[in-house]
Amino acid sequence: MKRKIIKIADKTLVVSLPTSWIDENNIQKGDELDLTYLDDKILLSPNISSQKIKKTSIDISNINERILRWKISSLHKQGFDEIIVLNYTEQQLNIIKELLQNLFIGFIIKEKTKLKIVVGQIAITDASEFNSTLRRSFRQLISATNDLLESFKTRNELVLSNLIHLEHENNKLTNFCERLLNKTLKEKEKGHFWYVIVWNLEKIMDNFKHISKYYLGKIPEPDDEITITLTKLKEYVEEYYECFYDFSFEKLTKLSEKNKEIEQEILTKMNEDNKFTILLHYSHILLIQIADFSASLIALKNKG
Repeated sequence: MKRKIIKIADKTLVVSLPTSWIDENNIQKGDELDLTYLDDKILLSPNISSQKIKKTSIDISNINERILRWKISSLHKQGFDEIIVLNYTEQQLNIIKELLQNLFIGFIIKEKTKLKIVVGQIAITDASEFNSTLRRSFRQLISATNDLLESFKTRNELVLSNLIHLEHENNKLTNFCERLLNKTLKEKEKGHFWYVIVWNLEKIMDNFKHISKYYLGKIPEPDDEITITLTKLKEYVEEYYECFYDFSFEKLTKLSEKNKEIEQEILTKMNEDNKFTILLHYSHILLIQIADFSASLIALKNKG
């Protein structure tokens, strides 16, 4: 990337900053940047020390487990750096500890008394990590389809159980992406479409968790037709990933046709009411959800 030098008042030389970098780092007029000399180079970075800590407090008395999970998760995604939790029980404390361990990247319990818990961020939320984190989430989706095929092809319980682990890890990644979009990438171009993509990725991975929990301990005997269908599903996911990062309408059109083909195959098998009905049910949902990427994907790639 190149930039032309602009001269102001015959003395000062100025260079413009890339819009994409400004958006990713949430740079505003009047903000300070850190400037570092490195041989013949100059490195610019956001001034981390000037970032304001966003705080909130909540009273969780008389809140059930599900509402508590939603509430804490929502505040994390909204971009709060510190959450003061009031009137908690030991059971609620254990739920919060579980969320911190399994869902929130870079968060710990910073303070605990009989009256309150302070949950806070210990790592700086770096906007530049969004793209790499989103790609990792997509790669986990590919890994899940590979594991799904392998587990039903070879009746491998260990590989099937790994799908639950992958779903948990993916939750961390998608939650982190949503937090970045809300906290540091608010002005990201077409940010709402990016949020739809991330949200949908999290929902897609839930299907693998449901399949794993249902079939653990009772994977049916291998079936050639099911193996063929799961192979097509795996290839479809891999091709959609390729299209997402190397987009063309030709690729998307072919994927749309492939989606219809696999869907018809799945629905036909479901009507047979066989031992793979639950597997086929969630595979069908997965197909629909991946197709739901398409409108947002087109919007993201549209230069207009």
